[in-house]
Amino acid sequence: MEERLLTIKDLYVEYITDDARVFAVNGIDLAINKGETLGLVGETGAGKTTTALSIMRLLPEKVGLIKSGSIVLNGKDVTKASEADMRLLRGETVSMIFQDPMTSLNPVLTVGDQIAEVLELHKRHKNKADVEARVDEILKMVGLPPERKHDFPHQFSGGMKQRIVIAIALACEPLLLLADEPTTALDVTIQAQVLALMNELKQNLNTAMILITHDLGVVAQTCDRVAIMYAGEVIETGTVEQIFSGDEHHPYTVGLFESIPDLKKKTRRLHPIDGLMPDPTDLPTGCKFHTRCPHCMEICKTELPKPIEKDGHLIRCHLLEGGGRKAEGSETL
Repeated sequence: MEERLLTIKDLYVEYITDDARVFAVNGIDLAINKGETLGLVGETGAGKTTTALSIMRLLPEKVGLIKSGSIVLNGKDVTKASEADMRLLRGETVSMIFQDPMTSLNPVLTVGDQIAEVLELHKRHKNKADVEARVDEILKMVGLPPERKHDFPHQFSGGMKQRIVIAIALACEPLLLLADEPTTALDVTIQAQVLALMNELKQNLNTAMILITHDLGVVAQTCDRVAIMYAGEVIETGTVEQIFSGDEHHPYTVGLFESIPDLKKKTRRLHPIDGLMPDPTDLPTGCKFHTRCPHCMEICKTELPKPIEKDGHLIRCHLLEGGGRKAEGSETL
């Protein structure tokens, strides 16, 4: 039986500034089991990074607020944990690979010192010699020569910096790894190497992973399950097979797939989703996607769609209510 590692229930997160109230995450439910990889997909501004920062409790102080909901990580609700407890959880139970490796490392410390800091904080080794040996081992694990531990971040290429960020995140072998678009700043060849490395390390350490990305190809290659986010809501979840090969989909998911090239079809141009993500300070009523949806009905403008689930494949769409109608166009997936 699969063991549940993370359960997020009815999570609401807001950013409050002098100018506006930003509704970043609006009642999402997510779950991940030990050793599983979940792909979190959506446009910029969908709330993916905010969700990850909420799990780590790293939202901007006095600006980012968890308004309600629960985040139960390995049996502990992190929304109620003290800062002292969170310091022990970060690195030990959950770690994060941040979006930009260029700015994630401290420029005035050697990379070896930055890896060692994690080990020392969690008291994983008794003396300095043991810490140094573990730093060497971790650098080898991510494909870097141990003698480079005395170098500073500016002496490494972008791909190497990303490997060091991964090494720091995996130093204490956490149960859950949050990877926030870890390959965005890298060229295609290095992207493939980093993804292969992350996949190999995940399997060796049995680490669960939430992979935040825009790239559906990366999701197909690395993930077990997928959650599609839009305007702070999870509008569709399922296994990779259900999302990529299923018959029924949310119109937004259909739009995402129609926005990327299909090698099996000859077409003159792609079909991007019309319009823009709604303003998170002034979200529309009803289904948040109705302002861009080609199948919008009157009910979509006023009522939130209820989740419809079949064999673990969950979709929030009025089109599928009352008998599971197929969203028009989903056969193109």
